[in-house]
Amino acid sequence: MRQYTIAGHTIQISGERLDSLPGFNFFFSEKADNEPLLVINTETELKDWNISPVFTSKYEKIIYDLLVKNNAYLFRMKQPNGSYLLAEISRRSDNFQAVIYQAGIFSEPSLHYICWLLFGIAALSRKTVSIHSSAVIYRGKSILFLGESGTGKSTQARLWLNYIPNTELLNDDSPFVRVEANGGILAYGSPWSGKTPCYKNQHTPIAAFVRLSQAPYNRIKQLQGIEAVAALLPSCPFAFAYEKQLSESIYSILSLILQQIPVYHLECLPDAGAVKLVYSTLIQNNFL
Repeated sequence: MRQYTIAGHTIQISGERLDSLPGFNFFFSEKADNEPLLVINTETELKDWNISPVFTSKYEKIIYDLLVKNNAYLFRMKQPNGSYLLAEISRRSDNFQAVIYQAGIFSEPSLHYICWLLFGIAALSRKTVSIHSSAVIYRGKSILFLGESGTGKSTQARLWLNYIPNTELLNDDSPFVRVEANGGILAYGSPWSGKTPCYKNQHTPIAAFVRLSQAPYNRIKQLQGIEAVAALLPSCPFAFAYEKQLSESIYSILSLILQQIPVYHLECLPDAGAVKLVYSTLIQNNFL
């Protein structure tokens, strides 16, 4: 049994293969301060559910399903050769129990992704949500760059590292944003950082969210109300939007976040001008 602390929450993992997943060793905790939020076991056999999924998608020939039954969730991956991977999670009082079972061969990234989904469900109960973004730290605060794939999240983060001294990368794919017990909003590094191996067990207050879109110019606008919600929502776990309880939890967390943290839309080029525009805007509005 190994313990990890992610976004301030303790998870316990027992069984084979999960101990070598990328990034997890940076979050290892010999002794956790709290009872585990999530316990994951890979040594128990798990049966598939004979019900229709609420969400299905396909990526690189693998079919992904989300099924819901009696306040429990089942994630299923199926390969064309018949191999499948199942992960079931359910709530037990104040924490969550999960089982991962595989029939056939699945790659390390598949197991890594399944753990992200399981932790993502458990974390919502503690006002913590994954935000698909590239996050940089400057002056002790994080700026999270959001956007669809290919819009330049990692590029903007890299430009900040190049042009703004004393900037560092917090996470390049899936930082977690948590509403703390005192009402503060913090960004946390995580073991899930996409293709960039940036696994920092750090957290900071958030200066701003910046949603990107490519343009032949640089222009920034602060978003309010429904526009701000629409900028953040697509960056939350996509499959969760198809289940009522999960989606309502996300809406509730976003509502709390947006009461404190500004959201901007940046139409931009991949150049220093975009960096200077965001930097000067945040400085001028006292967010940095």
